[in-house]
Amino acid sequence: MDLRMPVMNGLEATTRIVAAAGTDPDSAPRVVALTTIQRDEAVFSALKAGAYAFLTKDATPDEVLTTIRAAAAGEPVPTAAAALDVVHAFAVPAPSPKRRSEPLEVLSPREREIFLLVARGLSNAEIAESAWLSEATVKSHVRAVLQKLGMRNRVQIVVFAYENDLVGPARDDEGGSR
Repeated sequence: MDLRMPVMNGLEATTRIVAAAGTDPDSAPRVVALTTIQRDEAVFSALKAGAYAFLTKDATPDEVLTTIRAAAAGEPVPTAAAALDVVHAFAVPAPSPKRRSEPLEVLSPREREIFLLVARGLSNAEIAESAWLSEATVKSHVRAVLQKLGMRNRVQIVVFAYENDLVGPARDDEGGSR
């Protein structure tokens, strides 16, 4: 999805496509946003709207194919670290400290743990190792977190966590203040 299209911009198109699909993470379309600048507020907005990944227009054919294939399979994409950088740069924590614990009340303690590990950018394999779980169990927990919070992908977990001040430079690993 080109973010800078005429008539209807890519952000609006992404928002409509993802919203029309509902919140089931297994059946949601996986939009890959295309942009000229990697660290751009439009990229952050696209990720927040549900884009699965993004590519810059100078990406090599191999990078394009790898990203599209990974997105189609629902696997981590090569630009995951860059996506985290964009979220760090543009996410603005909610002003109310009251909101910090409320968003996760629907999650079990284990799901909260998995949520925070995903929000820190860990892969399923890294989460499995850290939490002493199998990757299949991690995938089940991630799917449950996405469904309970009405999200479509891991990037939305990261955005949500930063906007609700659940992770970030001033937070510890358990989501509390340092």
